[in-house]
Amino acid sequence: MITALVVLGLVTACAPTEPTKPAAPAPTVVPAAPTKPAAPTATPAPKIKRGGTARVGRSADFAPNLDPHQFTAPLMGLDVIFNALLKGSRDEKTGQWKLGPWLAESWELPNPKTVVFKLRKGVTFHDGSALDAKVVKWNLDRMRTHPKSAAKTDFEKIESVDVLDDYTVRLNLKTPPAGLLGLLSDLHQNYRGAIISQATVEKQGDEFITRNPVGSGPMTFVEWKSGSHMTVKKWDKYWEKGEDGQSLPYLDGITYRFIADPTVLALELRTGNLELGDEIQVKDFPAVKADPNLQLVEFEWSSVVQYIFFNMKKPPFGNNLKLRQAALYALDHENMAKAIGMEAGRPAYYFWDKGVLGYDDTLPRYNYQPDKAKQLVKEAGFSDGVSVNASFFTQGAIPRTAEATKQMWDAVGIKTTLEVLERAAAVAKWQTGGHEVALSQRPSSVMDPDDDAYRIVTGGVFNFAQWENKELDKCMEEGRSIIEEAKRAEIYKRCQRIIYEDAPYGQSWSMPRNVVVSKKLKGFEAHRFLGALLGRAWLDK
Repeated sequence: MITALVVLGLVTACAPTEPTKPAAPAPTVVPAAPTKPAAPTATPAPKIKRGGTARVGRSADFAPNLDPHQFTAPLMGLDVIFNALLKGSRDEKTGQWKLGPWLAESWELPNPKTVVFKLRKGVTFHDGSALDAKVVKWNLDRMRTHPKSAAKTDFEKIESVDVLDDYTVRLNLKTPPAGLLGLLSDLHQNYRGAIISQATVEKQGDEFITRNPVGSGPMTFVEWKSGSHMTVKKWDKYWEKGEDGQSLPYLDGITYRFIADPTVLALELRTGNLELGDEIQVKDFPAVKADPNLQLVEFEWSSVVQYIFFNMKKPPFGNNLKLRQAALYALDHENMAKAIGMEAGRPAYYFWDKGVLGYDDTLPRYNYQPDKAKQLVKEAGFSDGVSVNASFFTQGAIPRTAEATKQMWDAVGIKTTLEVLERAAAVAKWQTGGHEVALSQRPSSVMDPDDDAYRIVTGGVFNFAQWENKELDKCMEEGRSIIEEAKRAEIYKRCQRIIYEDAPYGQSWSMPRNVVVSKKLKGFEAHRFLGALLGRAWLDK
């Protein structure tokens, strides 16, 4: 038997480590409660106060719906509506992310292809229905098989799910669970493992849940106006207790506002209209830092990378490797990072970033070589240059990156027209292959390379490049089929080389994620991708 604690060390480490030796057979391990991340300041925390509504500014709207199994945008807001089987936390001393119990009280691996979860009793959903093994099985089956599921690739390693008793479920796997437990936690950027109410879906239908999410988290859904705001309120029957012995949450509610312009977002924080905002641009750092009522928190473990994906099934890039290479050699990573990201920016060359298993900066990469880019454009068959259409949506630094990319491509003969879309329209266009090339941003701090499979393997729901490469598919399958980290690291280096050689994707620059917090907002929790979760937050007013 491989115990849960051993597997946690293998599936949640941020950086490659020496292979962990399997432990001797042992009884089921009941993990300790997850460590609460330290408050962002070293000053003693004041006594917790209950009540009040927190106001949060989001740089991205929810799109295209609020069903976490179909969700295509970062989860901020849904973190208080849903629970997952496991909960992640960060060890402030080691920097490592660990998994602890949540809806699952404990778990074990009786063999390398089986995971058994013991579920928490007494948990109810916001519609009054109870959590049990049948509901968890229904959720996992829905993640794996629903026609519109965005989690299919994530959970394809699950062969089947069995209900052993009212509060025990068994996952039968096709391969060892490398990365799987992290996907079943709240640490995934899109919260793929969120457990939703089976009763509501069966009564109201799939379409209802896309705009009326029902989970078991500390807050219930109230309203969502796309492009404007979402509101949630306190759930009086939540099962977790706060530090005062009463049920969480401390807040009465949260209002999330969609504010696409980062300068406006920063201004709203400085004028006291928000208690929290995400993804503030570096140019606004000085004003924020000078404000005695605000705190800028940068998360070194999580970066936003600006990236490019070519449509591999559509001209002019899809059938022309040299043109794709020309576009990538034309990117001045260093200057883009300095000009747009300023002191926080850094060049990005690889699909996976530092800290991800298999990262190796000695691998080949596309450096800035404009003369070579010009020559490749001619060799690609475009002696007079080529006109292309590049689509993107407005969020964070994407527009400025798109403008810089256009200038660099124009200079080497790739004459670029920029097309600005709303996020939902952009995602729909990219998923159906209606683009030639697109620019977007994504988190670079995946827990495991397998977490990114849905972006790069054939048929992956976020494979916006429409890329089909059997060698890459085989490489990724090999990486998820074993547990030993040293061996997996070598495999993912090979996968990275395949991505370089076929060039369906490119990276330009990245910067650490950040949040700006009013000093009145206390107790927010660190998150691997989003920076701050508010299930335990409170207002000091």
